[in-house]
Amino acid sequence: MSLKQSVRLACYSALEKAGFERFLKEGVDWPITDGFHCWVGLNTAVDPGQVEIVPFVGLHVVPVEKLAAQLKGKRYVRGIATFALPMGDLEGAREKRAFVFTASQSDEAISREADRLASLYASVGLSYAHSIASYGRLLPLLEMRLGMLGGYPESYACCLRLMDREGEAEAFVEDFVRQEPEYFAAFATAFLATMPD
Repeated sequence: MSLKQSVRLACYSALEKAGFERFLKEGVDWPITDGFHCWVGLNTAVDPGQVEIVPFVGLHVVPVEKLAAQLKGKRYVRGIATFALPMGDLEGAREKRAFVFTASQSDEAISREADRLASLYASVGLSYAHSIASYGRLLPLLEMRLGMLGGYPESYACCLRLMDREGEAEAFVEDFVRQEPEYFAAFATAFLATMPD
């Protein structure tokens, strides 16, 4: 097993031990309420002889992701972030030292560092996820990222629909498809075709 694999598995095991729900070999989250889950993303940088974990945290919103997947004609995937940011952007995590693992570290040292990562998720990460775990708090965060594309416009439209703001959802989709026809046309067609009469 590579250093990257062993480090990632140690981190997911530590997160599971800290109370996160493991749904894949390399996938954990924390159900919060009404389909809102604290999302965990372990971005991994590999250099010769070392692996650095860059932790991301946010939300996976089951109803948003299921609706978006359905409209895109794809299967629902639990491991996708609806919204996330680097944990280092959050108060209480900025000053933490990086999560760097080396080939010369013992299994115990890797396990201790993985536990430190899990502890940060269980405190700062969960606190942040709880603070944005509603459609009303999520919507402006998605709106700020519309220009990034990458699923944000779809999530924004689905969020509006799930908030029973059908008129705003329809107007947004019609406007956004004019701005980004190549990117958004297929989704817009499916979304508008399912609008209530």
